[in-house]
Amino acid sequence: MNEYNNHFKEEVVTAEVEDIESMLLLNDKIYPKEWHVSPEYIKEIMLRNPNIYKIFKTPVGVKGIYGLFPLNKTDYTAVLEGKIEETEIGQYLLDYINPTTVYLYLVTIIVDIDDARRKEYASKIIKDIPLELKRLKEKGIDIKEIGAFAVSPEGEKILPKIGFVHLGEKLMLNDMEYPVFRAKPEDIIDKIKV
Repeated sequence: MNEYNNHFKEEVVTAEVEDIESMLLLNDKIYPKEWHVSPEYIKEIMLRNPNIYKIFKTPVGVKGIYGLFPLNKTDYTAVLEGKIEETEIGQYLLDYINPTTVYLYLVTIIVDIDDARRKEYASKIIKDIPLELKRLKEKGIDIKEIGAFAVSPEGEKILPKIGFVHLGEKLMLNDMEYPVFRAKPEDIIDKIKV
């Protein structure tokens, strides 16, 4: 970890409300306008479950993000089939207060692609995913499956490298077709070397 001063280390941390603005700056830089979300949306999600977003935080702001949304099986399936839109997903989130069975939807995994250190940021974010899965399991959370869909060619390359498989499922969204990927937690933990 690089240390810019005695008080601030660059690291992957759980996002907090004060990080929302920096998260959205990165999100809006990467995703097309129709995929931008409001600060209120992110805050609502964080209030429902404060452990959903993980960020790579630096002195100049957020340089990477991933989010794992815990859902029940019915809602998880509906998300991957495009029957629940991301703007509605917040109302279906489960919390981690009581150990429960969840299906995790990998809502995002992004890094600042314009930064010279983007590969380092990507590595730090990706290496935190199996650690987060282990932390959840230690809390008594039973993770049945993790699902995602790739919205870019880079996503289609990265997801199989970190333990996801594409079994031919497709999601139609905004007149575009995206491949759906699924993984078992142990596949991700085994595939990503920390």
